[in-house]
Amino acid sequence: MSNILELSTDLSFLIIDESESFRDIMSSGIRSLGFKNVNQASSAIVALQLLKSKPIQFVICELEMPDFNGIELLKEIRDSSDINRTAFLMISKDAKREDISLLGEYEIDGYLKKPFSFQALAQKIPNCMQNYNNPNTAEKLFQEAKLFLNKGELVGALAKFETLLRKSPNSCRARVGMAICYRKMKNNPKAESLCKQAIEKNEFFVQSFDEIGRIYMSMNRVQDAVHFFKKAVSLSPNNPLRFERIANLLIEHERFKEAESFLEEAIGGGVVYINIYEQYGKTLFYQKKLEKAALYFEKSLRHDPNNRSIINLMGICLKDLNRYEDALKYYNMAIKAFPTDAKVLFNKGLCYFEMKNYEKAKKMFEYILKLDPDNQKSIKKLEEIANLIRK
Repeated sequence: MSNILELSTDLSFLIIDESESFRDIMSSGIRSLGFKNVNQASSAIVALQLLKSKPIQFVICELEMPDFNGIELLKEIRDSSDINRTAFLMISKDAKREDISLLGEYEIDGYLKKPFSFQALAQKIPNCMQNYNNPNTAEKLFQEAKLFLNKGELVGALAKFETLLRKSPNSCRARVGMAICYRKMKNNPKAESLCKQAIEKNEFFVQSFDEIGRIYMSMNRVQDAVHFFKKAVSLSPNNPLRFERIANLLIEHERFKEAESFLEEAIGGGVVYINIYEQYGKTLFYQKKLEKAALYFEKSLRHDPNNRSIINLMGICLKDLNRYEDALKYYNMAIKAFPTDAKVLFNKGLCYFEMKNYEKAKKMFEYILKLDPDNQKSIKKLEEIANLIRK
């Protein structure tokens, strides 16, 4: 068994718990053991942002969280291409039967039941690191499979998942991993079969429903996909990343009404995540529900004021609502931050054109041609302005 004294004092920790006082107590305790790098997060969303921005080697996470729970966070960490693998210690007052079955699928490195003594935590940390560093754990193979998937090496990824399934014949995670490979290989029947097997093995394993929905979307069976996406959301109603992924996929397939329905459910259920406002605004925009779209673009811009894509869409909304002066304010805001963005410059020119201010429109399109002499849209607009002026 490893000893805590054998661990590097540079080991970086992330403590995730809703309670600030609990986080502070844990941080002080871990620092007293000699570890210098201790970070905190009050929610899973904050934790994900930290994990993507800095290296973390050890996560201590409360199972029950205010946005989405520790199991959902563990899934996101294990499956994300943006986050390196970490040791993971789950803590909780009580874990339900379905929680335990999911924790088994994702092979956490340790579990502590609250309340626990500091001595118990001090013993658990080296045990978790020993599990984390064990080369024979299934998680090592899963991470190798993930690397193959990220590189697009589907045959290599499939071989790793098949090895995992032979070692753990009841593994839903291995079956879903194989299904992802087969979907990307365009073998949808095989992918579908594997997902259905996973659902039969564990009705709580939400990734099975996510993936079979993706399979049906690739087969253009949209209603079947929506049915399984709804099941995934019912199992995990507070994970904004799930709503975001589902909505993105539906928007890619121009199923704006269905995307709007999922995002309405998220917002109505109190799910808060900056991209949800952006996505919801887009689904409304593409359906020409411009007044409502503008409201959600405005909410998105409060959180991300330099998002040029949303500023541009906001300008188009306002222009199409004949609110030209308001549209110009947004275009000017975007141009100030991104002075050579041809798309924004062109839309500002269109705004002047629709206002019949042909001189200013002409100057905008001429400026675009200085930046991009082959910009055909601007050339055509200048020809149109010339014809209108001659008349």
